[in-house]
Amino acid sequence: MGKGSRAVWQELVLSFALAIVVALSFPASAEAAKHKPPDNDGPPMRFAVVRSASPGCEPLCPEWISAEGTITRSTPAEFKKLLKKLGDKRLPVIVTSPGGHVEAAWELGRMLRARKLDIGVGLTRFVECAPGQKGCKLDPARKGIYSGALYAAGAYCASACSMMFAGGVRRHVGQWAYMGVHQVTSYVTQQKITYRETYRIVNGKKKGIKRKVVGRKTVGSYTTTKMGKAFKSKMLAYLKEMGVKQAMFDAGQSTPAADMRQLALVEMLDMNLVTSMDATDALVSIEICKRAVPAGNCTLAPGVKPQPGTYPNPVVPEDGGMWFVVVRSGEAGCEPTCPEWISAEGDIDAKALPRLEATLKALGGRKLPLVVSSRGGDVDTSMAMGKMIRKHGLDVAVGGTIFGGCRPRDEGCKVPAKSPFFGNAVSYEGLCLSDCTLLLAAGKTRLVGYGARLGWYPRAKPSTSVLASYLDEMGVRAQSFDDVAPIKVVYTDQTRLKAAGLLTRNGSVDLLIDGSVCRLIPIPANCRLASQGEFARKQ
Repeated sequence: MGKGSRAVWQELVLSFALAIVVALSFPASAEAAKHKPPDNDGPPMRFAVVRSASPGCEPLCPEWISAEGTITRSTPAEFKKLLKKLGDKRLPVIVTSPGGHVEAAWELGRMLRARKLDIGVGLTRFVECAPGQKGCKLDPARKGIYSGALYAAGAYCASACSMMFAGGVRRHVGQWAYMGVHQVTSYVTQQKITYRETYRIVNGKKKGIKRKVVGRKTVGSYTTTKMGKAFKSKMLAYLKEMGVKQAMFDAGQSTPAADMRQLALVEMLDMNLVTSMDATDALVSIEICKRAVPAGNCTLAPGVKPQPGTYPNPVVPEDGGMWFVVVRSGEAGCEPTCPEWISAEGDIDAKALPRLEATLKALGGRKLPLVVSSRGGDVDTSMAMGKMIRKHGLDVAVGGTIFGGCRPRDEGCKVPAKSPFFGNAVSYEGLCLSDCTLLLAAGKTRLVGYGARLGWYPRAKPSTSVLASYLDEMGVRAQSFDDVAPIKVVYTDQTRLKAAGLLTRNGSVDLLIDGSVCRLIPIPANCRLASQGEFARKQ
């Protein structure tokens, strides 16, 4: 206090009657459409991580976040907890909601956009038990992940839910789910608030020290659909931020709060509320995990770990000598467990043996079939390679590999270090002439399919040469082998070749490398469970 001033301390109890807006929401209401949302808000929104229970998806299944119920003030905090628990995992949100608190819906939408999450309108039908169900206890190995399936019929996203929905990156509704909007309703509560205020008087003027609420009493309440300028500006700014046209706002504000306007799919596409006309299945169908590059929400079953891949750096002679490169099937639907093989194509030159030896060593004991296509070459090298093939117990099939992208001998063709090529193999692209047949004879399983070309052009008859002992070692009857030359093999010749001991069974290279072979029990040795990082290399 300054000189000559006089301070008087007083404490007053004051009562005020104030009108306070405590909630802004889109309440659910009656609607004549066939997919009518509930007439009441129902329980608050509950979040759960769900893994598809659809048959045939394991071990790589889609997962999603189920979000069902009313959006309350505390919903964003609950969603934030779940996202923190998920870490870097990005799962689409499957929502069914009658609406709720508008500003909370904006917060949810911004969280979706910040995490780059997709959203779709749908219902989750839980298998075994559902969140909140009495007696529902998940196996600890499940790590809190429920099992369920997506259903679109009966799913809805009404009122404030549409604001949350707008935050998704990809947004799907489809023709069987319901999207509804109407006017914003403000809930106003009148309260009588009692304060205890402490102040002092300095030179005849009051100066407040503190104010404390000591009592509240509700004296009335009402609702209104009148929207203030500030709130309207916030809503339009939010929609613009999410890339949704003002037409969505206009559609809602032109519909009385007691009604609900169902937005047509074409209408939602025009106002940018949905990003495509696809149904929500596009986010969680098991088919998205069977692509050459599975979707990001496709995850391996708990306890299933990818098998490390060991691959040789491909050595591809420029002079046409035989290459040895490891190939992984690029067939859609085979991931995450796809067959792999060694593509061996080119002339059998003197250096082919050390290249094959280095390839097998780099594979670290993994037994991959040899898919060979060659006009032959050096006979001594062919027999040495054959003995190495037999020693390692490898299968051999005549076929040509069709590479996804560039071929090994193409100029500038490179693959990441210690990674496979991707492709497929077919019989009609393969040939095995002259000394190449000695490689085929060494295989544990030996296959020549329809369309492949096989011919023996010997320098001497196998029965009267050093080749006889080699063929005998391989279990091929030399005299029968003489009858093979020189011919072009088609499917009808397989019986003749089996009689000669050159083939072990009818069939083509598909028996070894088709994507479906990895569904057999026991699983073939050349099937390997890859990691998500390896999937990305197919792009």
